[in-house]
Amino acid sequence: MTNLLADFSDQIATLVDQAAPSVVQVHGHRRPAAGVVVADNLILTAAAADERVTVRAGEGQALEGTVLGRATNTGLTVVRVEGLGRPALAAGPEPKPGHLGIAIGRTWSGGVMATVSAISVVGGPLRTGRTSSLERVIRIQQSPHGALTGGALVDAAGRALGVITSFEIRGTTVVIPASLAWAAAARVASEGGARQGFLGVSSLAVALPERQRGGRSQGHGLLVSHVAGNSPAEAGGLLVGDVIVAFDGDTIQEPEELITRLRGDRVGKSVPLTVIRGTALQDVSVTVGERPRG
Repeated sequence: MTNLLADFSDQIATLVDQAAPSVVQVHGHRRPAAGVVVADNLILTAAAADERVTVRAGEGQALEGTVLGRATNTGLTVVRVEGLGRPALAAGPEPKPGHLGIAIGRTWSGGVMATVSAISVVGGPLRTGRTSSLERVIRIQQSPHGALTGGALVDAAGRALGVITSFEIRGTTVVIPASLAWAAAARVASEGGARQGFLGVSSLAVALPERQRGGRSQGHGLLVSHVAGNSPAEAGGLLVGDVIVAFDGDTIQEPEELITRLRGDRVGKSVPLTVIRGTALQDVSVTVGERPRG
């Protein structure tokens, strides 16, 4: 007589075994988090990190990863690990409420953790920052768990449904759909790089009154609260009180948007910054430096 429950259990365990090599553990400057291999030598992770991370891919293997940037609206970090040798998870189609998903992460010691969860909600948009949002999100019927944060939610065919976050909405965990997360990783990988540019300013996001937008439609910018001495910003003429609204023509409204645009091949190049000084727009040319070590 066929034991349907035993067969179902075996199928779940087999799916976990197949997908687990694509889920790693990433050690940044806070507690470790899981990460998902989304392309050759490329990982998406929820770990907080600046430049370098340690990636543990199981079986005691530890590799150094280079942070390429952060996908601002997702809150996920993109890491390149040369010689990772782990298969990428293919992105699957969007699920429907009622479907089952398998959440796969890594425990503190690096072991595999897996749970079966029902898909509760598929919808959006979801606000993720002052000016950023996700057009679609998945919510699974369980509370966030540290070992699963940054891990993969996979479907019954072993395809990735999305990346698990630590965000909670009414007892459900938010998952970023694979279609959005994989595209964000590819975009950061194409624009980012190992070198972090440096302007030498401290800034914070502020709301812009309509009369102080200089004719622009955006509602927020970065208020410069400090300009370091002998920095690229000082040399370029940036002043405390300036509001940065664009970097090389790209709108800037969040600090992480500026950090991401300073990565890669920007170091050593002159870049126009658009600022609001008082009520007038002004372009300031700044030669991007490389962030000092330490």
